[in-house]
Amino acid sequence: MIFDEFHERNIHSDLGLALCLESFEALRDDLRILIMSATMDVTTISSLIGKAPVIVSKGKSYSVKTIYVPPVNKQGRAVPIEAAVATTVHRALLETHGDMLVFLPGLKEIKQLASILANDQDKSVRIIPLYGQLSQMDQIKAFSHLEKGTRKIVLSTSIAETSITIPGIQVVIDSGLMRVPKFSPQTGMTRLETIAVSKASADQRRGRAGRTADGVC
Repeated sequence: MIFDEFHERNIHSDLGLALCLESFEALRDDLRILIMSATMDVTTISSLIGKAPVIVSKGKSYSVKTIYVPPVNKQGRAVPIEAAVATTVHRALLETHGDMLVFLPGLKEIKQLASILANDQDKSVRIIPLYGQLSQMDQIKAFSHLEKGTRKIVLSTSIAETSITIPGIQVVIDSGLMRVPKFSPQTGMTRLETIAVSKASADQRRGRAGRTADGVC
């Protein structure tokens, strides 16, 4: 049984692991459990499942310079996240090279930021959205190579956080937010809620800038 990206913990993965451990102890002593993650504290999880051996694969990665940009205007007042990200995109276009991957919490923010950027960008910049509801053909656009001299800005939800490598990405701009379903006991229904990403998720996003060359986040 394989649990991949286990740092993205939720009630389903925790319950699944608990049931697997129970099955191992009571029914299937031949059951093998593999827990995988690029950012998890492996010592803790190894102890949890009976001091399981740890296998490390370092892989190939490049250095990523991290810059924190407060989401405020020149007067120091907080601004909507899409406005703060738009300002950061403009700065990154002037100070960096290579294609850009921008993490936003959801489709609403992607459309708002795309609208802002479309009004003031020249033809040397291509804005490409990436989210789960897109058709496969539209999602493939994020991975395409553009003509020389054109920079690609991919506006994405957390779908691009793990597992995939988008060619040419050397800059990541992370809003630090994600939208997740939360169950409400009062209503008995699930609703979407915008929350801050975990440190593990932030590390995963930052690492997207260093997959093919040195980058900036």
